[in-house]
Amino acid sequence: THHARYGSCDIVRDAANVPPLLKSFVYESRKQYKKFRAGERCTLTPERVRELEGLGLDLAPLESGGTRANHDRRFQMQWDGRFAELEAYRAEHGDCLVSCVSKGALGKLGNWVRGQRKLYNKVGREGFPPSRLAKLESIGFDFDPVSSGSYLAKKRLTMFPRVDANWNKHFSNLVRYKEEHGNIIIGPNSEGAPTGLYDWIHTQRKEFKRFEARDRKALMYKAWIDKLDGIGFDWAPMKNDGFSTMLRERQSKHFTKKWTGHYEQLKEFKKKNGHCYVTRQSGSEEECLASWIHVQRKHKKNHDLSKKTPLTAERIKLLDDIGLDWAPATSGGLAKIRQIEVDAVWEGVFRKLVSFKKKSGHANPKKATPKLGVWCCRQRKLYAQNAKGESTTLTDEKIAKLESIGFRFVNTQASVLHI
Repeated sequence: THHARYGSCDIVRDAANVPPLLKSFVYESRKQYKKFRAGERCTLTPERVRELEGLGLDLAPLESGGTRANHDRRFQMQWDGRFAELEAYRAEHGDCLVSCVSKGALGKLGNWVRGQRKLYNKVGREGFPPSRLAKLESIGFDFDPVSSGSYLAKKRLTMFPRVDANWNKHFSNLVRYKEEHGNIIIGPNSEGAPTGLYDWIHTQRKEFKRFEARDRKALMYKAWIDKLDGIGFDWAPMKNDGFSTMLRERQSKHFTKKWTGHYEQLKEFKKKNGHCYVTRQSGSEEECLASWIHVQRKHKKNHDLSKKTPLTAERIKLLDDIGLDWAPATSGGLAKIRQIEVDAVWEGVFRKLVSFKKKSGHANPKKATPKLGVWCCRQRKLYAQNAKGESTTLTDEKIAKLESIGFRFVNTQASVLHI
């Protein structure tokens, strides 16, 4: 009955339509046939063997090559089925670029498509089955969509609505900026420019160069170019002398504003501290100011050597008026800077000692006390040197501050027992 309906006895190919009892019958018949040929006792007789062979059942498929032939035939049927699905996909979408990350039947088709490309890259055109190659090429199948650019083209087509919407948002900001300022010359510090507009403009010029060089990966479209041309967008501003002049003027204004801000900050520092020796230990707020002063000294050296420098004679006079030391290393100012740094460290430890007294009730920590014990021993040693008439960094002012919180410079036995 099965042979009459399907025209073959390939129960593997027609597994979906084969009853379980029929499968068991075929397997058992092949098992008994091995015994029959070996002359062993079995359920098959010569008449039954002839009857089964007459129906086309291969009782020894491994020896006859029927297993391989059936496998190839089934594989070809599966291949033809996937190819038919690919034809339907192409008719609907216009290409054969099926994503393998899709779910369901489309995902299986995508994996099959990827398998064809992997096989083609492995065996080459000569090793790929000719009949299948002809079928795939007949529908425009691309075996290397990345190199050919078809994959990127489809990706761009899919993403274009979202990318175009984002592009038009920045373009609208650019048009609005031009209406308010009368130009579209935007720098990284331009006032009134929307966030990200400067970077977007830079990207447009970069992608335009790639577009002009016919780079397939350039993220630029003719419609975008036309829109930017319509508002007078300059694709190569640095080749324009007028633009360079305007850019220098704008940069000069920005630099002047920054310079004046640091100068006023230095005046406040001088008013508060009585000197212009700003160090990084002066506090986090003065770190930037210390770097700025260092740069001014470098510019002053170039100015004295008649080299080009942004430090004008007028600015030099302003700094001279507040007592800026241009060469602290030779004027003795460097020693003052170092002393200021040492004093700043001393004051920091002294504040810790004051906190220690608030917690412990005395200002004479043991030597093993972290960050304070060794420092206190150092102060007593310096005090002893002062008593001998030696010069030390422990000034009378520091001694008075330590004594004001009950610090003992002479560690007597009683004081040791107290602590």
